[in-house]
Amino acid sequence: MTDAVTTVDPQGRTVLSFEDGIPGFGTTRRFTLEDLTDEGTFQLLAAVEDPERSLVVTSPWLFFPDYTPDLPREDVRVLALKQPEDALVFCSVIADDHDEMYVNLRAPFVANARSLSARQVVLDDAQLPLRAPVPLGG
Repeated sequence: MTDAVTTVDPQGRTVLSFEDGIPGFGTTRRFTLEDLTDEGTFQLLAAVEDPERSLVVTSPWLFFPDYTPDLPREDVRVLALKQPEDALVFCSVIADDHDEMYVNLRAPFVANARSLSARQVVLDDAQLPLRAPVPLGG
């Protein structure tokens, strides 16, 4: 059972705990996930202690319906994922100066929906790009 103090911030938002941290975020371990769009296409993964330290994420299946990440056994064990439905998977979104957007399919964030423990997982599949172009309608 997870202690409510560690899973909810002062504003009542659910908190994901990244015990191993996230590269580029120093010692920050606690993050909230909030919708940026009304339809929930994009979320902001923001540090609880410093919300300015954040990044945009999305569900990979919204843009890549055939995405089938094969999570390493060690990550499944550490996150205590008993069945696929236990895993929440989201990927970082990268925008460039040319109004193009990319999703990092090679290193998704994975969280246990029950315990809210999370980690960034680097997948062994070299076919999965770090910068998959997002098909934008226009």
